[in-house]
Amino acid sequence: MGILETIKGKAGELAEDAERAGKVTAAQVKLKSLQGDVEKALTQLGRDAFDLVEKGELSHTALEAAVTRVRAAKQAVADKEAEIAAMRASET
Repeated sequence: MGILETIKGKAGELAEDAERAGKVTAAQVKLKSLQGDVEKALTQLGRDAFDLVEKGELSHTALEAAVTRVRAAKQAVADKEAEIAAMRASET
């Protein structure tokens, strides 16, 4: 086998490897996008479930701890917003 054939063979292998790597990368990008879609859907499900709990339309013991944490976090946000508003009001 001559040097030219060897170079052509290696170039072909490199091209195949690059194509395969490109396909893997594209698939990984698609996977990340799909995983993001799952996270968005789960987040929306959580918001919807919380809203239903707040309306009294959904109740389950498995949700109680999470609902309590959300309520506490929302109260902490409201408290911090009030604190900031008070600071701004005292500046004037």
